[in-house]
Amino acid sequence: MPSLIHPRFSALLQMIMHPARRRFWRALAALAAFCVSAAAASAATLAEDFAVMARQYGVSELRAGAMLHDFETWTMLVPEPPTIDYGKWQNLNFEVLFNPPDSVVTDWLGKPRIAFTTNLNYVGKESTASLSAVWHIPIFDSPVFFEPVLGGTIHNGHLRDAPAGRRNLGSRYLFHLGFNIGIDVSDTMTAMFSLEHSSHLWLAGASTNDGLNRMGFRLGWKLD
Repeated sequence: MPSLIHPRFSALLQMIMHPARRRFWRALAALAAFCVSAAAASAATLAEDFAVMARQYGVSELRAGAMLHDFETWTMLVPEPPTIDYGKWQNLNFEVLFNPPDSVVTDWLGKPRIAFTTNLNYVGKESTASLSAVWHIPIFDSPVFFEPVLGGTIHNGHLRDAPAGRRNLGSRYLFHLGFNIGIDVSDTMTAMFSLEHSSHLWLAGASTNDGLNRMGFRLGWKLD
């Protein structure tokens, strides 16, 4: 029966597996395994060093994810399903959460964490930067949690006379409302669904108030 292996490949295989070369390949495999282990250990060390440094500045958690852009709501935080376009995963979301400062005010407010959040729209629509208070509320004795969000945001969108596909936001500075529903995946990781609404709530005296609505999924890295 003719061989199913091409003669050239067979010759190459015999050369590689020659007894005189097996020791070389074993050494190369051991070196590769060592390099992978060293890289993993180095990455873990760098991550821990970064976490230590971040904690010194009061950082509690880092979050990142993707958000759907541009849909309507029945109320500020209840999406209107027919207006949701699931092809508009257009926002990269990054968030830094800081531990609440020690003060009478934060104690009275329930010690919310302070969040700096950015939504970067990579197709040229509205991007935002927000500063908010985030209240972390565990759901009974479970890893599930709920987080109301309240703050303010600034954006690079249009105030009025926006072209098609853009929003007339009426004011450069908007209220920022939202919530997160999530779960503690581990001692250091969280996963959540997030919904955000930004508008001036008709308090800016402007004639336009289309608002910005986003929702999506994020992962968090807990540092404390």
